[in-house]
Amino acid sequence: MQDLETRERSPTLERMSHLRLHATALFLACFVIMNPMVGQDLPTLLSRFQSERHRPAKEMILVSITTGYPDAGSALLKIARETDDTDTRWLAIRGMGSLKFKDAAPFLKQSLSSESNYVRANAARALGEIHDVSATPDLIRTLKNEEDSGVIEQTALALQMLGAHEAVPVLKARAANPSPQTRVWLLGAIETLGSQTDVPFLATFLFDENEIVASHAARALERLTGQDFGFPRCGPGPCGFGEGVKNAQRWWNNHKQDWNQ
Repeated sequence: MQDLETRERSPTLERMSHLRLHATALFLACFVIMNPMVGQDLPTLLSRFQSERHRPAKEMILVSITTGYPDAGSALLKIARETDDTDTRWLAIRGMGSLKFKDAAPFLKQSLSSESNYVRANAARALGEIHDVSATPDLIRTLKNEEDSGVIEQTALALQMLGAHEAVPVLKARAANPSPQTRVWLLGAIETLGSQTDVPFLATFLFDENEIVASHAARALERLTGQDFGFPRCGPGPCGFGEGVKNAQRWWNNHKQDWNQ
């Protein structure tokens, strides 16, 4: 399977990634300036991570661990295995993903069956982040059976990270999710992992009741077909996509017979 980094990412992922990177940079800058935990040794941080019950504080401790101790993966795995606290477990899993700790793969696969949606979602994403291609069947099975929208989104993202083209049929089967946000994530995965044979399927979402979903479908079609539907180049302020969606709808109504043969 082709590594996702060698392919263009979907517009959905690009926009989400840019927002996440800006937010992360701002957070880390404030964190370094204000956080009294900077400079603490690993055993102290791990102890505080396990005992802390306030989730935002717990997340800050985890950032100190993952940014200051790149070899902390085995310690986080031990914590995730032994803890009875759900927040501690899923945050430790998140940390292992951030550290790309490959030895965690068997535990992460098991965690896809956890009763906690937070554990399942973070385990799915971590398997993508550590790039464990052998997890593809497990992730496809999770995607097929999962009902939690957040877990579906993170599983779709993980499959993109793994370049799992074989996941497209299941992604398409789940694409009618009731959540518009989840539909966007699934369409982004289909766009990235699919091909021109998926154009008719994506075109059905041009008529989605949610304009954002319809606009993402139109953007996906632009990339797969080479068409330009005249979407504005938006800055940080408000931006309308209605005209671009209408252009895409007109194009599809005029050309769908060429794609449905």
